[in-house]
Amino acid sequence: MKNLFKRSMSVFLCVCMILSVSAVGFASDNEEKNLTVSYADDLASLEFDVPVVFVTGLEGTYYKGLSTETEEDDVRIWGPQAGPIVEAVFKNLGGIMWNLFTKDYDELADILGGLVDPIFGDFVCDEKGIPNPDTGKKDKSDLELEESNSYENCYSFIYDWRYDTVTIAAQLDEYIEYVMDLTGSDKVALVSMSMGTAVMMTYLHEYYYAAEDYSERNHIDAAVFIAGAMNGVGCCEDPFSGNINIDTVSLMRFLSEIMKGNSGTEAIYYMLEGLYEIGALDFLVEFADDLTKELLAHGFNEAMTDSLATIPGFYALMSTERYEETVDFIFDTPEKKAKYSEIIKKGDYYHYNVQDNGEKIVQSLIDDGINTAIIAEYGYSFMPLTSDNDRMTDGTIATDRESFGATCSEIDGTLGEGYKQAKECVCGKNHVSADNQIDASTCKFADITWFGKYLKHTCADNFVADLVNLVIYSDRQITVWDYEDLPQFMINLDGEKLVPLTKENAGEILPYEETTVMGKFKALLK
Repeated sequence: MKNLFKRSMSVFLCVCMILSVSAVGFASDNEEKNLTVSYADDLASLEFDVPVVFVTGLEGTYYKGLSTETEEDDVRIWGPQAGPIVEAVFKNLGGIMWNLFTKDYDELADILGGLVDPIFGDFVCDEKGIPNPDTGKKDKSDLELEESNSYENCYSFIYDWRYDTVTIAAQLDEYIEYVMDLTGSDKVALVSMSMGTAVMMTYLHEYYYAAEDYSERNHIDAAVFIAGAMNGVGCCEDPFSGNINIDTVSLMRFLSEIMKGNSGTEAIYYMLEGLYEIGALDFLVEFADDLTKELLAHGFNEAMTDSLATIPGFYALMSTERYEETVDFIFDTPEKKAKYSEIIKKGDYYHYNVQDNGEKIVQSLIDDGINTAIIAEYGYSFMPLTSDNDRMTDGTIATDRESFGATCSEIDGTLGEGYKQAKECVCGKNHVSADNQIDASTCKFADITWFGKYLKHTCADNFVADLVNLVIYSDRQITVWDYEDLPQFMINLDGEKLVPLTKENAGEILPYEETTVMGKFKALLK
């Protein structure tokens, strides 16, 4: 039973994090002056004559009881709800507290393991990675135009993300065929967000990159990746593989991002900040971290291996390295590897065929003249339970993963005084952001990769819709150098639109300790 609790707790924490998420376009000293100031005229002249298929992210509420004709017996089994978890913990609170007091971690592990099935049992898959057909979403797409979407002529592809991405990609192919028949178009543009980028990358591999008959079909007109999960998601892959770290500064930084400015939580945040300043939180966080490490060394029942670890969709949200760690971590015996071989095979296929060829797939799009864009987001930190809580992220996915390799500072730091971009690009231009937090020169596709600061993991339709439409419908490949008001680095200042990032509007970047009330007071005394 060694390390089984570690597996379970890792996956459980990952789920909690998933539920919680529900530039100078050039630096200001850039001497390039050959930009079109505004894109407005070009956008107004476009003909929106190609339907857009938008591949959504990991989202939605799931129910069981869908096989019956009425909804009276439908029961919610997945969605942002704390009730079932709180109820299950409360029922076992006595045993949990007693075993914490006596330090009987084996018994504590068994109690916690017993909570898994009542909470997640109806949502998970069988040993082949197939969900119960009586479960799923109610919001089945009827393929009608999604009027609420900011992209023109857009249809949203809604899918059950529990399946492996190859299965979902086959469903996406059927959806695309339906949209083309519905609209009379022989082409579609593909736009994806978050986990949808992993689905879209799988689709591109299966029906474009590795498809022998693609030249005959030739149906992809453009491809846009927004806040992409296609290269792995730290807040999923780390807990699943047991790489968990809890520290006070990361916790407080994360809480400041989600609680400050909120009338319902701001007072609580400042109370916690006071505890942080006197060191009281250090004791509590260190206790939690030590307790976690202690529990990780003790046994756990088989509940997690048979539950959340059976969902193939989770394995697409990992880098190949962490995926391999996860397989060895969760399926740690030959018997388990044999029992769950179909799930492992599905994960292997995604990582060794799709993810490992991701850059080649994007390069093929570019080489074939298919307009392409990558849009990354930054300015927020992870929930502080990952292997590196200081990474630059959009709150869910690390920015370097979204952008195919940007060099990023830590969340509350910079790349350093006097920093020069790491690579001299053939364009001869500056790829360092005005806030000195991002160097896009190391991106695989630097000239078609945009960054939006203070876009918390969201498709941000109203923020990037114009950019997406320009990429899709222009008769040429749009780059970060084409428009002065759509540069490589932009910032969200008012919650309504992105504007070019400059040294002036970037604001001062300070370590968390200097942003607290006490930190500001100390600065005044210097």
